Amino acid sequence: MPELLPSPTEPRLSTRTTTVLMQLLLWLLLYGFYFAWNNRPNYHFTGHIWPYVLLEWTFAIGLFNCLVYLIIPRWLLRGRFSLALMGAVALIYTYRLWMYVGALLIIHYAPISADLRYNLQKSYAESPWPDLTSWRGLLGSLMDLLATVLFPIIVSFVTYALVIERRRLALERDHLRLELSYLKAQINPQFLFNTLGTLQRLTRSRDRRAGDVVLHLADLMRYTLYETDTERVALSRELEFLEDYLALERLLHPEATIAHEVEGAVTSQQLAPLLLHPFLERLFVGIEAAPGSSVHIQSTIHVDADALTLQIVRTTGMPLAHLYRTDAAIEAALRRLELQYPQQHTVQLTEENAHLRLHLSLQL
Repeated sequence: MPELLPSPTEPRLSTRTTTVLMQLLLWLLLYGFYFAWNNRPNYHFTGHIWPYVLLEWTFAIGLFNCLVYLIIPRWLLRGRFSLALMGAVALIYTYRLWMYVGALLIIHYAPISADLRYNLQKSYAESPWPDLTSWRGLLGSLMDLLATVLFPIIVSFVTYALVIERRRLALERDHLRLELSYLKAQINPQFLFNTLGTLQRLTRSRDRRAGDVVLHLADLMRYTLYETDTERVALSRELEFLEDYLALERLLHPEATIAHEVEGAVTSQQLAPLLLHPFLERLFVGIEAAPGSSVHIQSTIHVDADALTLQIVRTTGMPLAHLYRTDAAIEAALRRLELQYPQQHTVQLTEENAHLRLHLSLQL
């Protein structure tokens, strides 16, 4: 699977530098194309042809930038078709005038052969006005433009598609980082305050469980703050984090029945950090409204060499006002699965009255 969240220490070129390098490579390839095009067997000139190649090449560069950075993204794709059409007509006029002026300069000042001079004189150096003031002349200029710059036009559309794809991937990476930050923030505020309140009550009553609360909370915060900034973490560490989290939830909800079991051998498997946590954490939202003894939560994680299965069953004795399926954190977790494990997971979620069942299968 391609890496979506690169390591902070991975060397990366800036977007601007990458764009400049890609354009330089494109211009070198384009110059070679025009040089080969003007040396094809049925269109071959003696002597130097670089002035003519340079004339076509420089216009192709301008055409490319107009299409990629102005006409396609700002006019055509935004529905401003009249502006796009006027831009296309302007390019035709510009091309005819560009070739006219360039041909005159090459004919008078460049060291070219007689056959190339004759071709430039016949094709471009005559007065451009008949071609620019009639539909027939514009159509001929358009055909001449397409024959000359069809390759850079195709490259322009392909390049723009690659630029859009690059931006989409960058946005997805940023989105994943924001989601991970959001998941971390879910652990800090309300849960932390409730845990500290429970810890205060336990210390006042000299309850021996207070020390366990401190240990679980410290390990939980250490993991979320310092160990989840990588693409993958050890599955064993993620499961320890879930154990600490559920241990604290048992202290916050002593009247509820909370069971958790891990089956299978956990060795060197890895998992995206905090991927499973939202599915467990959002189980406890709103359960205060249900009778305490009626809340039963059973979660089972089955681990294979290259797969993981999470099963959750929750019964509350009465329907809860807060819906699990439409919770923002659950939707974000499902989105992370789609982005980080595409076609490598299945999720079955049913929520009816006071009964909730979740089955998640994941290829590691």
